[in-house]
Amino acid sequence: MKTVLVCVWLVNSLIHIISGSSLSAPEEITGYTGGSVVLPCSCTDGRPILNSARWIFNPGPSTINLGPQQVDDRYRGRVQHSDTPGDLSLVLSRLTVSDEGRYRCEGDGQFRDIKLSVKGCSLFAPKEVTGYTGGSVVLPCYCTDGRPILNSARWLLNPGASNINLGPLDVDDPYKDRVQHSNTPGNLSLILSRLTESDEGRYRCEGGGPFRDIKLSVKGCSLSAPEEVTGYTGGSVVLPCSCTDGRLILNSARWLFNPGPSDINLGPQQVDDRYRGRVQHSATPGNLSLLLSHLTVSDEGTYRCEASRQTYKDIKLSVKGKFDHICPIACQGWGDTG
Repeated sequence: MKTVLVCVWLVNSLIHIISGSSLSAPEEITGYTGGSVVLPCSCTDGRPILNSARWIFNPGPSTINLGPQQVDDRYRGRVQHSDTPGDLSLVLSRLTVSDEGRYRCEGDGQFRDIKLSVKGCSLFAPKEVTGYTGGSVVLPCYCTDGRPILNSARWLLNPGASNINLGPLDVDDPYKDRVQHSNTPGNLSLILSRLTESDEGRYRCEGGGPFRDIKLSVKGCSLSAPEEVTGYTGGSVVLPCSCTDGRLILNSARWLFNPGPSDINLGPQQVDDRYRGRVQHSATPGNLSLLLSHLTVSDEGTYRCEASRQTYKDIKLSVKGKFDHICPIACQGWGDTG
């Protein structure tokens, strides 16, 4: 029996000597979701022809080919092979948790099996975040372990059949130019600007497999304004309008005269000719009041103070005969004329 075993050993040794090659590869390798990993495999002696080498995933009845000669659909575009003689290593990119398993490197009739473990990104994100109309909000999302590549991350609004993409790679029209993404590895946070109440909903942060959902609530501005104001021809009048809560950004507010099909814009962003040089807006956040000067009887009517399309107050302005007094103290401290 001992003689037979010695003969077998000698035959195996002779095969290795004749083949002129011996494969070297680690038993285990770890990768991270969204990233790339090198599965090292090299010929320690001899120079095998790369055409005789191949990689397979989970060798057995349902093996999957990873090339170089044949690459099955699951891995097409995700694998790279070394072109250095003797180096059979495989680079596998855009890793997912489903890539875990046993990979076999074959060359010159030999093989080595490598166990690949893929660590996912454990995401941290709050369950709820509150923003304010007209402002910006940060939707925090962090990878607490692993090293995700940001290209593997994405954000969705109201995930499901009709979800909206918020990038980084693909941003749908409603949110183009309104989203910003962190460029720090592991930080997947999203900044959403120019908020409106319609931005409320469920936002999903995905990191190469795992995800976290954040509920965004957008608070509008509760406006306070009188129903009627009186001014005098030739004088100035303040149309008071203020935001009692929230942190309104003035860029989201506007004033209209006689709101309707033929309304007239009074700024701040757009001022129609009729009121150009006659209107001033407060520079204080939350104060949307309007100062209207050089009043005429034709200025009588309804003025609308808007914090958003859904949030507004209408003020009726009455203009009486000539007012000879100087502008009251309330008119002072205003921004530039619109």
